[in-house]
Amino acid sequence: MPGLMAILRDVAEHEVTQALNNPRRWPRPVKGQHGIPYLAIWTRTGTGRPIIVVLRHLGGLDSMIVAAKPMTTLEAAQLEQWEQDHA
Repeated sequence: MPGLMAILRDVAEHEVTQALNNPRRWPRPVKGQHGIPYLAIWTRTGTGRPIIVVLRHLGGLDSMIVAAKPMTTLEAAQLEQWEQDHA
């Protein structure tokens, strides 16, 4: 993930890897500037920390990590509800 540190907000590279490897991921389509489609992955790190990782689909099986950030309290509550609903 070269150059990724510039787009992480209070999230370490290893946390992004842990989050994307977590089998319990809540993928949520989002639109960026100019209507560009992204996929926001709501999930947890290996220590249980809730984070959001944003991906841009490049084609086929390829995606690019665009950003990552810790969840707000409201976002974490929404993730907890999703986890309970999909247990």
